[in-house]
Order: sequence, then structure tokens, then C-alpha cells
Amino acid sequence: MKNFLHYAIISSLSLPAFGWNVGTEPTNKSVVIEEFTGIHCSNCPDGHKRATMLHHSRPEDLFIVSVHSGYFATPSPREPNYITKEGQEIHDYFEVNSYPCGTTSRRDAGHGIVQGRSDWGASARVIASETSPVNLWMGCSYDSETRKLNVTVEGYYTEKMTDPRLTVEILQDNILGPQSGGLMGVEYPHRHMLRAMLNDDAFGEKLSFSGIDTYFTKTYSTVLPEDIDGVPLVDSDLQLLAFVAEGQGEIVKAVKCYPDIDPKDAKSNIFVQSEPLIPIGKNYGLGYVEVYVDNYSYQDLTEATFEVKLNGGNDVMKWEGLIPPHSEGLVKVPLPAGWETIHDNDDNSLSIKMLTANGEPTALETLPIKSNFSKISELPADLTVKITTDIEAADNTFRIIDTDGNIVAEFGPYPDGEISTNEENVKLDSGKVYGFEAHDIWGNGIYHPRGSVKFYGPDGNICAQLMEIGNFGTRLFFRTSGESGVSNPEFEEGTIEYYDLAGRRMTAPGQSVTVVVKRNHDGSREVSKKLGK
Repeated sequence: MKNFLHYAIISSLSLPAFGWNVGTEPTNKSVVIEEFTGIHCSNCPDGHKRATMLHHSRPEDLFIVSVHSGYFATPSPREPNYITKEGQEIHDYFEVNSYPCGTTSRRDAGHGIVQGRSDWGASARVIASETSPVNLWMGCSYDSETRKLNVTVEGYYTEKMTDPRLTVEILQDNILGPQSGGLMGVEYPHRHMLRAMLNDDAFGEKLSFSGIDTYFTKTYSTVLPEDIDGVPLVDSDLQLLAFVAEGQGEIVKAVKCYPDIDPKDAKSNIFVQSEPLIPIGKNYGLGYVEVYVDNYSYQDLTEATFEVKLNGGNDVMKWEGLIPPHSEGLVKVPLPAGWETIHDNDDNSLSIKMLTANGEPTALETLPIKSNFSKISELPADLTVKITTDIEAADNTFRIIDTDGNIVAEFGPYPDGEISTNEENVKLDSGKVYGFEAHDIWGNGIYHPRGSVKFYGPDGNICAQLMEIGNFGTRLFFRTSGESGVSNPEFEEGTIEYYDLAGRRMTAPGQSVTVVVKRNHDGSREVSKKLGK
């Protein structure tokens, strides 16, 4: 792609007349996920989703760059071209050959430099815990009439760097186009897309390291073209990302800013819903549904309406709150009257979709978030909770909440870097509904090695357990009883379940091979296979 941007650079190591904006106290490293993707990659939407969820978990220090490159990105006739020369050069340098994949700050943190999407969280965990050798600040001004953009980057070295390089990228959100596997035809919203760089070299402009506790500043000026390769460059959908890397290697610090646009002049004001970090599992007990809303606009989001379909009903529910421009928030959409029946229904269905934002219909079509779940469990009011951690216990939080989301009890934190089993005792009110929540901040679950949560009644018998705590976590909802014995039928001795070879639950053995699971009184399982007649 031809680069149509023209710019000038001014560098300075002396104190500017206005004083420095960049901080001087050491800070932790940033995480920049460079996701190599393409419009013909059917698995790439899952990569987009995973990267977005990681950003939702750590919005202040995790950034996403969507780099369209490689054979899946090559457009067919009459398709838009999202490939950039710089992005392709980075792609080729790291010898990328599978999609979706990405680099996590261009650093091998135990999973290789180029990683599959399931390893991004684990690598980000390592990187974000380390101290950055440089601090960054960026400001930008913009004239919407002339389309002239001015960008200033300031840096301050807190540690020695050998080959510091500064990259400033122009990213664009909400580009509607084709995407295999996106289920939205040619109106899939591409976000964080690399459109251009404000430096000649794909790996950044070399900086002069003048010593620890010294500053630098770089200023860029450009007139934005109306489009790049025929794809409109919409100013109100742009973000600027600046980062410093050590040579062609690790990115150590990043910062972003947005062109200064009056909300009245913004060509697009986009509000998008996405799934919460912890999805609805096999049961649910809250009087609201959590939904992430990304505010890609230049105005505050203060209210929204949602279509809520619960067990055949169809209601429009309203949320009120505040999500500032260019940020995201977890909103609680109330469920319609009578929602409490979900506690005892064997088969519940839920669909939720945002309809309006600030009184206006949402600009982009949004797929509804759907869930199916069963009735809640029943556990004793007096519980002993045994929590076995993995070696990354600092990532995990455990708590009991009521149906309004209020915290009733919290457990931990537990020692990081070691496996421990911790016994917690809690006395709850009888006859009420609660939820137990296990959360992992980096989305790689409690699997290193596999941890668990087991619930015991006063008689010492196990009555429930969470043996698979994956991704960002899970919840178990239950109603308390005053009885001390085992009250959760899933763990009654001799309970037998049948599954086919694809893992689908069956009511009885099938005609071919059936997997038989027997659940014992102590929570253990016996698995066997039964050959049909």
C-alpha cells in the first residue's frame, strides 16, 4: 500500500517551554497484542474476541493492533484492501504462517514470540508485572476542516535502553467489511486496524538514549487523506498508538490518544455490546445480566435500552449510568419482572441485544448474546469451601455474592507462586440465593496445574464442586437450606449420566457407543463406555 502521509519531525532533549507532561516515577510495562489477521480467515473473529476480552480485563495497560497481512488478508476482486506495507513487513519479519496468531509485545514470555490466541493472556501476565525502562505521554490536536493532525510524544527513561525506537501508528475502528466466520456478511466491524505509521521504518524511529532520568520529545504533523487504498479514513474512528521498543524486539511501553473532535462534528458515534468476561454457565441467579459496552464515540454514554428475551418473553429494559468517550464499561441490564422463576426452571433461555444508546438507535448491527441454563443447585447454609489454587494464585479472586451482586464473603488472596489448599468457613442465611464466583484476571483459567473449589456441608460430605475453572472464570448459583446433608442432586451417590462421543448429554444409552459417567457420593467420577445393541 502506498503511504500518502507526509510529516515533519522535531526532536528535543531540553525542557520545553510548557514543561513536561510525562511522569518520572517508574511504571510497569504495557502489553501490545499485534494480531495478524485477514478477511478470509474463518477463525480470526475468535481471535478478535479474545483480544477484546483481554483488553476489557486490563484496559489501561493492554492495547490491540489488528494487522491485516499474509495470504488470508489478500483481497479478492472488488474486496477492500486492508494490507499495509508496514504491517506486511512486520508479519514477514516474524515469519508468521498461521492465523489468527499474534505477538505479545514482540516478546517470548514462555510461549514463543509468535503465539496462538490461547497464549496471549499467559504472556501478557508476565509482561505486565515487569518494570518499564521508559515512561510515555502522547497528545494530539486535530483540525476537522483541514484534516491536519499534530502529534506530540514525550518520554522519560527510568532505566538504560540499548536501542530505543519509537513507533506512532494510526489505527481505525468500525470499518465495515467482509470477514469469513464473522456471521455479518460484508458489514463485519473491523477494529484496531493498522492503517498507517507516522515513521518511515516499520520498526520505528531510532531514539538517542542520553541516560537514565532524561527526557525526549518527538512531534509529528500530517494531513490525513480522505481514504487509503479506497477505504475511507474516518477521523472520528481513529486512534493514535505510540510505543517504544528495544530495537526490533520487545515493546516496553505504549500510550494512545484520539484526535480532538467536537462531538457535533463526529462522523460516527458507535456503541457496541459484547460478552462479559464470565459468561452465564449451567445456572444463573442474578436479577440482571452483565454486558460490556464499548463507547467508540466522542460523547458520554449515559443511557441505553436492551431487548431482553427471557423464557419466551420479549421486554425492553433500560440502563442508566456513565461510560466516558473512548472507553468501555460493564453495565448491568435488569431482567424483567418475574425473573426469579429462573431459579427453579429446568430449562431457561436468554437473549439480550442493545437497541438504543443515548436515545438513538445503535449505528451498527449487533448480534444478540444468547444463553441457555438450568435451575440452581441447593446447598447447606453452613458451608466449608476448600479452594485449591494453581501457582498463579495472584490472578484469582473468589467471592460469594447475592442476587443483587453484593459481595457477601471474599476469600484470599492466596500465596502466589505456589499451590495451596485453603479451607474457608461461611454461614449464610437459609432459604436465600447466592452465587460463588471464581475469577481469573488474565483469562487463562486456574489450570497451572488444575485447581478446584469444593463445597462441603456440616456433616463433612461434599455437595458441589468446580473442577474446570477456565478462561476468565465461572460461577455457581445455589439456594441455601438448613439441612446438613448433601442436597445437590448432581452429587447424590449413584447418579448416572449418558453422553455420546461428541459430548452431548443423552437421557438414555444410544444405539452406538455411549459414555457412561457415574457420580459418587464423594464427588469423584467413574467413566466407562457402553456399546449399543
